[in-house]
Amino acid sequence: MSAQQKKHPFDFKTQYGLGFNPQDDEIVVDCFCGGGGAGTGLEMGLGRAVNVAKNHSAAAISMHTVNHPGAKHFTTDVFDGDPDTECGGKAVGWFHMSPDCTHHSQAAGGQPRKREIRNLSWIGLKWGGKKRPRVISLENVKQILQWGRLIAKRDKASGRVVTLDQVPHPTKKGKTTNRIAAPGEQVPVSNQFLVPDPKQRGRTWRRFVALLEGMGYVVEWKVIRACDFGAPTSRERLFMIARCDGRPIVWPEPTHAKNPVKGQQKWKTAADCIDFTDLGKSIFGRKKDLADATLRRVAKGMKKFVIDNPAPFIVPIANWSGESVQSADEPLRTITSYPKGGA
Repeated sequence: MSAQQKKHPFDFKTQYGLGFNPQDDEIVVDCFCGGGGAGTGLEMGLGRAVNVAKNHSAAAISMHTVNHPGAKHFTTDVFDGDPDTECGGKAVGWFHMSPDCTHHSQAAGGQPRKREIRNLSWIGLKWGGKKRPRVISLENVKQILQWGRLIAKRDKASGRVVTLDQVPHPTKKGKTTNRIAAPGEQVPVSNQFLVPDPKQRGRTWRRFVALLEGMGYVVEWKVIRACDFGAPTSRERLFMIARCDGRPIVWPEPTHAKNPVKGQQKWKTAADCIDFTDLGKSIFGRKKDLADATLRRVAKGMKKFVIDNPAPFIVPIANWSGESVQSADEPLRTITSYPKGGA
């Protein structure tokens, strides 16, 4: 394979140096493709387009098709289909996967988890066995490191299984709660409120990595903050790289920092993303005036965070039931859409 590679505006001293050129037969596969951000990153690094993209969601495929029109798209369950057929018999140089993170994420809180969604990463083993990509990459929340088996949640008082059935709440009028299984009732797994087993935390992840290693891959992973690489957000993601071609896995050095050293730039902040010439719409002059209590809270917040603050900043309204606020002079944290997200 030629060592020549298309010149990019970025200097990637990482596993991006596969040595692709337009004449090579090796292709790039993006599994769980969405808007195409991962594919765009791969294209920036490799200097060539994503060739095959796969997702069960027609909406995701539609968006990916707009951003990556040259790719061959498959709207199907990622476990369906034959990798060799989907790749037209060509070798795979890079296989990337961004499996659904919601059932690993701490953002799921006390919600029930689904085994089927937590197990999506196993598709990497199928492609590793069928196509043996030189590089397999995975992106997910860092909590995937705790991937283990699920068990039924149990009622603290009775010890019985909590089901997915909703029943009227015994003390909160108009609210519902999960039904507790009756004494002696056998609840099918499909109707159990499943939660991670704390005694098995991380066991499945370790097995996943061990199987990749057993296939001849060297596996490494890191948790990376987006703000350390120029994005105005402090969100963290785990990135796993597996290689089987004997070349080293090399991680990029942070390009940005809160207190940059030589060669680094300062973090980009939330303020960098705000158009301060847009004054927005005043809360005054509404058809229906705000309640007095709401106006008092607004006045209190203005006094605390603007008038009496030597460094005034925008107060986010996401998580408005709490006291947390966020400086516009920092990378943006997660903005939730519930109960009423915004900033």
